[in-house]
Amino acid sequence: MELSRRITVLPEEVASKIAAGEVIERPSSIVKELLENAVDAGATDIAIDLRGGGKEAIRIADNGTGIGTQDVAVAFERHATSKILTVEDLYGIRSFGFRGEALPSIAAVSRVEMVTRRRGDVEGTRIVVENGGVLAVEAAGCPEGTTITVSRIFDSLPVRRTFLRQDATEQGHCLDIIVRVLLPHGRVRAKVTAGARTLLEVPRTEILRDRIVLLLGSDLRNHLVPVEGAGAGMSLSGFVSKPDFTRSSTRSMFFYVNGRYVRDVVLSQAVMNAYRNLLEARKYPACAVFVEVPSDTIDVNVHPAKLEVRFRRPQDVRELIQRGLAEALSGVRPTAGAPPVTGMSRWQAAPGRTGAAEALRRYSLSAGIAAARPLPSAGPMEDVPDFGPDPGGDLFTQGAHAQKPLTFSSLDYLGQVDGTYLVFAAAGVMILLDQHAAHERILYEMLKASKGSGLEVQSLLIPEVLEMSPGDFQRLTASRELMREAGIEVEAFGENTAVVKSVPALLGDTDVRALVGEILDGISDSGIPQDEKRNRIFIRMACRGAIKACQPLATEEVKRLCRDLDSIPFASNCPHGRPVFIELPATVIERMFKRT
Repeated sequence: MELSRRITVLPEEVASKIAAGEVIERPSSIVKELLENAVDAGATDIAIDLRGGGKEAIRIADNGTGIGTQDVAVAFERHATSKILTVEDLYGIRSFGFRGEALPSIAAVSRVEMVTRRRGDVEGTRIVVENGGVLAVEAAGCPEGTTITVSRIFDSLPVRRTFLRQDATEQGHCLDIIVRVLLPHGRVRAKVTAGARTLLEVPRTEILRDRIVLLLGSDLRNHLVPVEGAGAGMSLSGFVSKPDFTRSSTRSMFFYVNGRYVRDVVLSQAVMNAYRNLLEARKYPACAVFVEVPSDTIDVNVHPAKLEVRFRRPQDVRELIQRGLAEALSGVRPTAGAPPVTGMSRWQAAPGRTGAAEALRRYSLSAGIAAARPLPSAGPMEDVPDFGPDPGGDLFTQGAHAQKPLTFSSLDYLGQVDGTYLVFAAAGVMILLDQHAAHERILYEMLKASKGSGLEVQSLLIPEVLEMSPGDFQRLTASRELMREAGIEVEAFGENTAVVKSVPALLGDTDVRALVGEILDGISDSGIPQDEKRNRIFIRMACRGAIKACQPLATEEVKRLCRDLDSIPFASNCPHGRPVFIELPATVIERMFKRT
């Protein structure tokens, strides 16, 4: 196609709207930029008000450092910054950004009114900017900090506005962003409103586990495992859910690199690899994973909204996460019953601190609200007594509510239900164990650790002759070495016919023809790496060789099963991802009997 127009430089108004469109996709983008600016400014109290799901107006008030009078107008100019002076600074920045980074983009597509006063200044400043033009700059009396009101959003871009969803949907996007930003900042207290209605209230929280429970859901409380690790100049911390707690999507997976929330395929794949053979298909964990890397090994400027990053050594990051999560998840075991958050149990008294402050803290964390500490919907909040000391940092104390894992062999064996489930008791908890899933995990870990070497092999008295389709025969021939490693000796025996001469002793009574068929089904997908093929073979073998359901077990057999479970990692789930055991706390049983 021949161009008919001359090349010209775009007018500033058009260029600014194009730039704004890259950063401001919807109201939640505005919330993200302004909230990150508030956190960067050292705010400890933030009030957010959303009108019409954020489509009509957004108001964010903080008690941060504020902006000096001489800098207010400059903050709305493109490329204005207080934190970057050289190209090298781009690769060493540790903050979310800088006050004013997103303001020109927001002001280009809306009306922005900002009232701000720097700490120690006598008076503040009010500025109004609409569609990129400054309408007013004047002195104003106001509290220390900054209050920004954004309205008439996308009025100058009506096409963009037609793509916005219903109020409830846009409000949901805004709340998702708020949770992502606030989760690692325990020193920040926040309240989110929609007019007179409170949507979210978050107290300051000195314990990271409590912060996660507050923002991601109280159902996570007893399902979090701490994660930590270090290596190659990097560090790892955070919490991941036990394999018994899953979601149907990745929405509860949160990743932070140097304190910034990111979406990164390296991080998500590393987490999912650590959960391999622990989760059922299409199930995902909940996690809040924090990775600290040297600033010169990461590029944070590969995405307009800085949601993506590029690692110089992605393999090192992947290995750090997989190793840290593997160590944490390998030790998941039953735990002694946790005391209830409120009240007392006949089975176990609530330990810990006493007094009104602790009672208020427990109540607020369980309810997900900041009890007795209302925050005004506009303007910075006055300082009020807190639940505990300010953690003084973004990644704060992790430990709280942790329960000591039990060994399976230390549990009191009570009996067997339906020839399938073993019943145990410990302090304040009853445990049901699936004997087939438990033995399956044991055999799988044994096979994986040995990779077939050292396995006791049993020669078949009558070799099993298998007649199969040409496709299956080719797959069998191609995988013969892998099957030999697993203790299955198989040879070609004519056209499309094979003979199985021996199998591992643990599979001595199995249906060999069915076993080989299942193995071929599991490795039939094209492009599967050799390690994954080997893994699938071990899974099929473990399933075939494990104790079956409806099989009575003697007490000594149960004891041996428990000792074997104690000796292996990842005893919480079978290789297919199903749970090996479930816990019924005494409080749950009491509720079932209506004794609470």
